[in-house]
Amino acid sequence: MHDQGTVPWGPAMIRSAGSPWEIRFDWTLTALMLGAYGLAIFLSALNEETHDTALWAALVTGTYIVVLQALPRSFRERQLAGEILAVSGVLATLTAVFLTEANNGGYVLLVTVPIYFAATFLGFRVGMETALLATFGYLAVVIQVQARVVDRLVTIALYLLMGFTFSQARRLLLLERERGDALRAASQVTSERIRRLESAHHLLIDLAEVASTHDLSAVSVAETALLDLGGTIPIEAGIVYDADGTDAIATMGPPRDPAEAVRYAIRSSDRMLGSVLLWPQDGASLSNHERQIETTLASAALAFENIKLLQTVARRSVQDERSRVARELHDDIGPALASLGLGLDILVQGHADPHVRPQLSGLRHSVTDLVERVRAAVAMLRREDTTTVTEHVHRVAAEIGSGPPRLILDLEERSELDGTTANEVAAILTEAIRNAAEHADAQTIRIEGFISAEGGKVSVLDDGRGFDTHAEYPGHFGLVGMRERAEVIRGTVTISSVPGQGTTLTVQWGI
Repeated sequence: MHDQGTVPWGPAMIRSAGSPWEIRFDWTLTALMLGAYGLAIFLSALNEETHDTALWAALVTGTYIVVLQALPRSFRERQLAGEILAVSGVLATLTAVFLTEANNGGYVLLVTVPIYFAATFLGFRVGMETALLATFGYLAVVIQVQARVVDRLVTIALYLLMGFTFSQARRLLLLERERGDALRAASQVTSERIRRLESAHHLLIDLAEVASTHDLSAVSVAETALLDLGGTIPIEAGIVYDADGTDAIATMGPPRDPAEAVRYAIRSSDRMLGSVLLWPQDGASLSNHERQIETTLASAALAFENIKLLQTVARRSVQDERSRVARELHDDIGPALASLGLGLDILVQGHADPHVRPQLSGLRHSVTDLVERVRAAVAMLRREDTTTVTEHVHRVAAEIGSGPPRLILDLEERSELDGTTANEVAAILTEAIRNAAEHADAQTIRIEGFISAEGGKVSVLDDGRGFDTHAEYPGHFGLVGMRERAEVIRGTVTISSVPGQGTTLTVQWGI
């Protein structure tokens, strides 16, 4: 069925938003009705029809034309209403043909109006039914007025041909419009995809810029929030906690009684991201600074949310890449090494030269070692995500607070370590940082170096009081424990320090 509208047929259609072929068909219908009706009136005068006959024929057909033109398009395109109008039109025009004894060519032509209307706007079935109804009705009138049927065969063929032709024309035009709509929809989908790809491209550029920032962490965000609050409202100390309220992310000022603090939530929409405890200065009240606190914490909440999103994207990307590499190792390199080992076994068993056999056995042991290393690599790549060394350092920084000492992190962690290595390295760095903060009276602690799949080298540098590395310190086992941890990962710990000039501790493994 045709698309429904709200404008009437006829000249009003030219002002509507219909498709071009709908407008042309509507004008054709109007021209056919008015032309046939005018011809019928003219022929009635020429044929000297009786006044009553001509009047009733013109009245019946004119009423149908007026009704068809006046009804709104949305009503006429309804299936039942359209069929009633088509049948009514056939009856009205055939009545006029009967009254004029089938001798008025205008009324004979006017019978095509309901056929054209049904075929063009209601579809093939209704169009052909209307054409057949008009054909049989016209034959009945011809027989009734005792006219020769043979002379009317052209008219009968015209009715049938019009019903079939315009029904097919409507079907083809609808198919063409559907193709056009499909092309437009596909074009819109393509344009939307391009727009989304462009947006994703810009987001990835921004993400790359953000990801390259070393200070992007919950600790730095929390410290910044505390510093902002400390500079604008009368507080002496503050602590930012994580969402669970158990671990401190950042602190400012000396710790005090929690009962004296005011707690504020850090939220993003309905999600609890953390909380902050603020201790007001003696005699001060924070009630007058609620707006400033809410604004600062809202910015911190947004930053926390962005950090979580960035970490999620990064972890997914890393995990996807790890899975891909694991599949290649397991499916390609592993079987290739196994086949190589099998070939070496055959050579070892079948080669009689005593000088060559030891070399082949050595190669076989090397291949076996490679297979085991590949299996270990696949297992490591398939394991669940663990906390990185960088995250361990951030946690230690949160415990120390905003300082002094001030922590500077310049650590390039190119790939994640296996669980044992990550834990041992993190423990060594944690001990070194705590020693610098608690015993060396350092103002600045710098963690720098790199971590890769092959190994790493990380240094902890402080500007504290330093110590004599050759002296003995009874009862202190921190340095011994760090060296023992380094031995677990087949690494070394070296310490360089001069009293009054700070300390540098370096842990190195795998390279």
